[in-house]
Amino acid sequence: MCDGSQLGGDRLVWSGVAEARRLGVACVLLLLVPSPAEAVAVEDAGRLLAGLGVDAMCVQPLAVASARGGWDESTVAGLVAKLPAVALVLDPAAVAGGGGDPAAVGRRTGVAVHAVDPSGRRQPDRLSAAYVRERLLAGDVAAAAEAVGCPHRVTGVVVHGEGRGNGLGFPTANLALGEHSVVPGDGIYAGWFTVVDRSWSDGGMAGGVRYPAAISISRNPTFAGRRRTVEPHVLDVSANLYGQTVTTDFVERVRVPERFDSIEELIAAMQRDVENVRLVLRDVNR
Repeated sequence: MCDGSQLGGDRLVWSGVAEARRLGVACVLLLLVPSPAEAVAVEDAGRLLAGLGVDAMCVQPLAVASARGGWDESTVAGLVAKLPAVALVLDPAAVAGGGGDPAAVGRRTGVAVHAVDPSGRRQPDRLSAAYVRERLLAGDVAAAAEAVGCPHRVTGVVVHGEGRGNGLGFPTANLALGEHSVVPGDGIYAGWFTVVDRSWSDGGMAGGVRYPAAISISRNPTFAGRRRTVEPHVLDVSANLYGQTVTTDFVERVRVPERFDSIEELIAAMQRDVENVRLVLRDVNR
């Protein structure tokens, strides 16, 4: 939870994203603004954060309860209580400035409260949404994860693709992504794949379980493809994933896309990719 003035270099937002990942829940960015007129401007600015780990954004006009600035603790607690929240990450000054006690928000709502001081930044340039976005587009997902505190995630629905992966022995899930998704630069990535629906299961997979994956982002240069695709290959298990909403978390790029002169060369490269992905993820889990 933050106010519009904190958008840009937002340690508070990244802390919220990391806590949501730890708990396995969605991260909702709640922006509190003094007036409906300002809500529009803040919402536009907040779109920079879309796709950078925030699952949803809510802009709520609230009157400032104190001449010193900040939000009245009881008003904020009442608003948060209407959400099915399990944890709240907030700027303690935003509540204290309104004459309230951040700890009291937790007592009123019954949720865990984590107070994060946005001004307590290390390497401020590396805590801005612009920096994180630039690193992602350059394919440096590891640097983006270091800045945010957790791997970059994209969410999509599995749809039918060209079907080449099955023929090559590396079936992939072709993803249709949301409008504001920030897709990393082209490459083959080590990452994690999860089906969102925890009640789902098929073949050797179950919803809510994190599986290692080699994730391809490219225009498939070997096949002269024109459309850029995001295609995770889940290691060691298979299932009918069509229609499922899934998440992919990007850990590290293992190579950039190449055009191969033969299918045999492509398959050999994909085999090396899988082994490299295993090594990367094994080191992450140590």
